[in-house]
Amino acid sequence: MIVDALFPTYRFDKADTEDFMVIDQWSYALAAFSGPLFVLSKRLYFLAFVDLLAMIAIAGGGIFGLTVIVHLFGSSLEGMLLMLVTVAGTIALNGIVAVRLVRHGYLQRGWRLGY
Repeated sequence: MIVDALFPTYRFDKADTEDFMVIDQWSYALAAFSGPLFVLSKRLYFLAFVDLLAMIAIAGGGIFGLTVIVHLFGSSLEGMLLMLVTVAGTIALNGIVAVRLVRHGYLQRGWRLGY
């Protein structure tokens, strides 16, 4: 239930060719670790560059968050748990941004959201 809210499944339909494309939870996992390459594989070249910039910003925010956590908590159990949550959140956010950019690109190319 929470996973469906954070990582929704999208189905895109192309009206003139009856083609469809599905982006599901596996796409988020692939996008989280490949980032701009996932967007590039969908032939969205400019959005891949935008995702590269977003990935750099997300990584910078993650590194900053880890730095603050280490400074405040050191190697305590709470610090270790917060570091784990920060790394997992940073990776998940990278996937969410990449999938949303692909969604935007498909909608701009004339695909429509299906159900």
